[in-house]
Amino acid sequence: MIPLVLAAATGAIGLIGWFWWRGEGRLTRGSGERIRPREVALPDDAFGLVGTMLLFGSRQDERTDLARVRLEGMIDGIRGVALAEVDLTARGDLAGRYGITRTPSLFALDGQGRLRARVKGAADAETLRAALDSVLRPPD
Repeated sequence: MIPLVLAAATGAIGLIGWFWWRGEGRLTRGSGERIRPREVALPDDAFGLVGTMLLFGSRQDERTDLARVRLEGMIDGIRGVALAEVDLTARGDLAGRYGITRTPSLFALDGQGRLRARVKGAADAETLRAALDSVLRPPD
């Protein structure tokens, strides 16, 4: 009886873990909510006039470093697009407020600070490019 219970518990934990991680690195449509720099503990001039790639991460996370480098390369030379970063190590309270469950996570904001797209967890360059494109193209 005990081995059967242990097997069922292990299976349930594995299934929960699979559901938890299955969204890793995927681009999803944003809610359209407006986010202002002060709401994420950033200075008023932290966001770009055309758009902002808002990166939620941790200074101790190598995946955050990789996402930052990729994003810097993508937005380099695109006038009016900024990269802003929130260190959740220092501002963990923002993770709950914005539903951040993994680092790095990315919010793609348009010029008015509206959430156009989000990426939960580490993403490949193609997914990050799609997030940037969601800011650069006109709304649907």
